[in-house]
Amino acid sequence: MYETIITHNDLDGVASAALCSKAFGVNRVFFTGPVDVQQARVTITRRDIVCDLPYPVECALWFDHHLGNLADLEHRGVDPAAIPGRFAPERSCARVVLDYLRAEGRDLPGHFGPLVDAVDVVDSFDYASVEEWRAETPAHVVANAMKAPFRSPAERNRFFRNLVYGLRDRGLEATAEGAEVRRRYAQYLAEEERMFRLLRQDTRPYDGQGDVVVVDLTRHKRRPFVWKNLAQVLFPEARAVLSVETAFRGGRKTNDLSFSMSLTIRQNRTGEPKDVGEIMRTLNIGDGHPGAGAGRVVCRSKEEMLRTKQEMIDRIVALWRAQGRGEEGGPG
Repeated sequence: MYETIITHNDLDGVASAALCSKAFGVNRVFFTGPVDVQQARVTITRRDIVCDLPYPVECALWFDHHLGNLADLEHRGVDPAAIPGRFAPERSCARVVLDYLRAEGRDLPGHFGPLVDAVDVVDSFDYASVEEWRAETPAHVVANAMKAPFRSPAERNRFFRNLVYGLRDRGLEATAEGAEVRRRYAQYLAEEERMFRLLRQDTRPYDGQGDVVVVDLTRHKRRPFVWKNLAQVLFPEARAVLSVETAFRGGRKTNDLSFSMSLTIRQNRTGEPKDVGEIMRTLNIGDGHPGAGAGRVVCRSKEEMLRTKQEMIDRIVALWRAQGRGEEGGPG
């Protein structure tokens, strides 16, 4: 009945695919990002299951938890209730899939419950401390193994597919102990040291206040391999990390800008209402969760890129600071 699972290329997407693969007997899995789906760069048919991604023109089942994708459906005049599958604003798409399958009465192995509990924490960045976030847990081992560099797209896709099958058949703990997963996790830890060196060069507090730190990677001629959330280790007082880099296509640098922002663990502990995804939607550049979001801005020249970079950073920070204070011009 179903042909392919098309899912997001992160831990939540892999876990969602593992659930769907087990429940629906589908072994063919394709990994992609939201932009490729939005721009119809991926072929999706009415026999495919789509997880943790925007709704395409058609598919067999759609599972998602991003409010921005729900707003996009309303803009397109599509009734979410008419789409087979399930949308719910949960902490992870894996939670949406699991709840759907349980409501259908599907008999699932017991290891899926702990898997989805762990993915909820990772995808929503719901940690009590930096130490908890940095701890070596099965979920962190798998998630970080996915982040280590790959020699080719084929190698990446093979590894991601094996993760789907491992999580499906053996569960999170056993998958995290696999030889290739451990090797790639060790590779990621070695890369972390280089990332910290780069972050020390390219990260600064916004306007000196320190509540937001900006990671500006636009100077690099090749796409840098760095995870911006590590900046909160260097700037423990920060409440949010905002990164900006030039977009690359086919390995070539363009003038387009990619922005991403995430709340730090320190901010999450305050309980102050913030929604990074709402900022990206307000600016009409992207989407995300309350704790993290990303967007892209097209620029026609280097001069426009440099001008737009600072303007957009200023607007994002202004909206972020206005949230929860009821200030005019900011969501909240």
